[in-house]
Amino acid sequence: MGLILDETITSQLILEAENKSTYLLDLLRPILSKVVVAVVVILIGFIIGKLAGKTLQWFLRTVNLNKRFREVTGVRLRLEQTISSILSGAIYFIVVIMALTVLGLSQIIFKIISIGIIILIFALMLLSIKDFVPNYVDSFRLRRRINEGDKIIINNITGRILDMTWTDIKVITKNGDFLYIPNSLFLKKGFIKVK
Repeated sequence: MGLILDETITSQLILEAENKSTYLLDLLRPILSKVVVAVVVILIGFIIGKLAGKTLQWFLRTVNLNKRFREVTGVRLRLEQTISSILSGAIYFIVVIMALTVLGLSQIIFKIISIGIIILIFALMLLSIKDFVPNYVDSFRLRRRINEGDKIIINNITGRILDMTWTDIKVITKNGDFLYIPNSLFLKKGFIKVK
């Protein structure tokens, strides 16, 4: 299916038309028909999605899915509602894609969503690197000053270094508690090496 707007329409054609209102109505008729079909598809699809979700929830409630799941796993979850909501959501998503296809906008929306996902992935990578890089760089500085097995005092806590990784240091305290201290925080708080 083509796009909503026809690229072959130019202002010259409108100006040359004998009856401009008829010409504009002829131009808008295919667009309006596509919009009406898309709205009808959305309305019918949302009704079907709601009915399918409620029907599935009723069926799952009759077989006591929540109760059986709780008896088997010991975990209390609202599976009946969750599963029916997922079904309804999937139907809604399919209906919206169908309506966008009728309007000829599915490829444009797909490209926008793809670009958004790529930007989101890039932002998440930057956020994950934000903490890793300083800890990694500080690990080189720390390895020159302390080693595994050294006794240290940091922030009024005395302990022994059990393990040193590129991002953090594992310390066991006098009480037997394990602390994982990021390398950058280890240097910021300051520590004392006890001999």
